[in-house]
Amino acid sequence: MGEATQEQLNNPLHGVKLLDILEYLVEKFGWEEMGQITGIKAFQYRPTVKSSLRFLRKTDWARTKVEELYLDTIPAPAPKSVVELWEAFIRQNPEYKDKELGEWFNFCDNEKEAKVCAQLTKDGIKQASSTSLWWFKKNHADLPEVGNIYVVTDWYKIAKAIVEVVKVEQVPFNKITEEYADIEGEGDKSLKYWKDTHWAYYTREMEEFDEKPTEDMLIVCEQFKTIFTVDNILKEE
Repeated sequence: MGEATQEQLNNPLHGVKLLDILEYLVEKFGWEEMGQITGIKAFQYRPTVKSSLRFLRKTDWARTKVEELYLDTIPAPAPKSVVELWEAFIRQNPEYKDKELGEWFNFCDNEKEAKVCAQLTKDGIKQASSTSLWWFKKNHADLPEVGNIYVVTDWYKIAKAIVEVVKVEQVPFNKITEEYADIEGEGDKSLKYWKDTHWAYYTREMEEFDEKPTEDMLIVCEQFKTIFTVDNILKEE
């Protein structure tokens, strides 16, 4: 066999078997939900891996739907700045050497606020994040746990800080306290600011599904501490 072409190397599905894709999606979503997401009715009527593989191999549109769902689900490769920050963190903190690079992300859904929140995190002012439980369920995402370590970036995926989760609890929106709003560290740190900005955010993320936030909806409140920043890299130079 010849070497892979550049086009093949650039294809994220190159070398990935259809069987592996199918088994991954079945484990993550289950047959029924896969059928609902993709519109493939064959997944909703006593499917098996064998019968589904046979169907997908002869049905191009269905295979395309499955491959697109797979690509939307698998984690994206970490940007260079994230990898570099993580490697510097491990060099300076060898006690974490057995930890693998985990999630990396930016806060908020727009450039301006993502930049502000990244800076607040870097400065140790922002020490909490509040994601709706609805989001975790909708995205089939694992709930955070104490000890999780994340890399925080700005809007352009430039790594700014590494944080470690120290507390996780689920709290109804209307039970968030002044103390928690202060810990989250955004705006004037008031409860009113927290409620106004988060209600607007939850509304935006839910509207495309024709859903709306409610006063008693559960919020996954993560408290964290900043344990490393880009400034620590400069100390190595």
